[in-house]
Amino acid sequence: MDGVGMIVSSEGRTVRLLVKNPDVELGSILRIGDSYGIVAGMGYQEDEKIGSKQKLIADVQVFGRLAGGRLKKIKKPLPPYAEAFLAGKEELEKILSADDKISIGVVYGTAARAYLKASDYDRHIAILASTGAGKSYTTANLIKEFSKLSLPILVVDTHGEYQKLLSALGKDTPMAINVYTVQRKRQGFEELKIPVSQLEPDDYHHFIPMTEAQESALGMVVDQLGSDYLLDDVINGCARLDPLVVHEGTIQALRRKLTTLGRVFRGVFDRYGTDIAKFIAPGTVTIIDASLASQGVRRAVISYVCKELLDGRINAVNNMQGTIVEYPLLLVIEEAHNYAGDGLSHSCKRQIQRIASEGRKFGIGLCVISQKPSKIDEEILSQCNTGIYMHITNPNDKNHIRNSFESINDTIISDLDSLDVGESIIAGAMLDIPFLLCTVDQIQTSSVKQKKFEFKKPVQEKKQEFNYV
Repeated sequence: MDGVGMIVSSEGRTVRLLVKNPDVELGSILRIGDSYGIVAGMGYQEDEKIGSKQKLIADVQVFGRLAGGRLKKIKKPLPPYAEAFLAGKEELEKILSADDKISIGVVYGTAARAYLKASDYDRHIAILASTGAGKSYTTANLIKEFSKLSLPILVVDTHGEYQKLLSALGKDTPMAINVYTVQRKRQGFEELKIPVSQLEPDDYHHFIPMTEAQESALGMVVDQLGSDYLLDDVINGCARLDPLVVHEGTIQALRRKLTTLGRVFRGVFDRYGTDIAKFIAPGTVTIIDASLASQGVRRAVISYVCKELLDGRINAVNNMQGTIVEYPLLLVIEEAHNYAGDGLSHSCKRQIQRIASEGRKFGIGLCVISQKPSKIDEEILSQCNTGIYMHITNPNDKNHIRNSFESINDTIISDLDSLDVGESIIAGAMLDIPFLLCTVDQIQTSSVKQKKFEFKKPVQEKKQEFNYV
């Protein structure tokens, strides 16, 4: 095989390469001697060493050499004038291989599978892309791969699309998929219900804002009701509060808030609710389809679910009483900017922040997906140690990504708008190399693409003295 380039300068782990083959592109992985590097930037320049004509120069980040089947860091610069070669399929898969590996596509421009380290799922993942770039397909492939390893997965589906995508993938890779809807029934799916009789007074903060006095009064109502009641019983219980103990204004305000709660969240609460712990089972993908609920209801329900998941894992790990979530899991949140927006004051954001900062200790991995990275809380994004970036053009989004991820550099940021649909740049904890350019696997769905402007005009038909449409 002929060389595709020659080193013209080398310092530390950075190499400048004179490119001699048009197949070398951004993201190409090269072999130089027994070491490997990735093309992180390209440009034309004049140089006395290579002649006065403009020559294409590639900046290559050398990430290590293969020894004993594993990558080892290099300790000195590579020698000048050494030849570089494109890494072959077997070499690439050996470089990217790991004990627990998953793959959502192929290394760009090759047939080599783009392997990621599945064991680092609990260091959190962010999938960020503009609308239409393919983030839903990328997420579905990621879910499929983790499901093959039997990792329990819970998906917050804001648009109601993942059941269809995962079912299409399930034709080749069978998955156990359970779907729960929020607030509205859908044929063939169960409804997610919140158990009123198991809520503590502070749990109501997921659904309505309350003052300290109102929460205290609510606690008195709950204590009177025992362990088997509905929301209407809680509302009616406000009338039994002693105005000598609780201020009349507090009683009336609490009753109004609970009445509003019952109206806005109609169909969400019941006596015993859905057992959140049963969501989490090995090899099972559970989808919370929130597409038919209002924004406020979505946030409140997801806030409650997130708290139950983390508390359940804390209880399981520490052998404590209460809800027990027996298995580690991956929590996938689509349209994460709606639940963890930078300026959002809802409890939903606080619960997701808890999972981002504490989840790893208890086996919860978080995967946030968004087409509006600049709208997501920076504290949450900064906890995501693996980034999967697709086509992004918005300068604010790019800056937010740059500020939120240590593993991202200006080269990656500048090339996000050059990615085609289905192409991604992956960087961070799930890789042992600086970054990887990946073409995501396609998903063959059964839907037929419809034309947007295929309208039928009404036709008038005259019968006797009357016109009918």
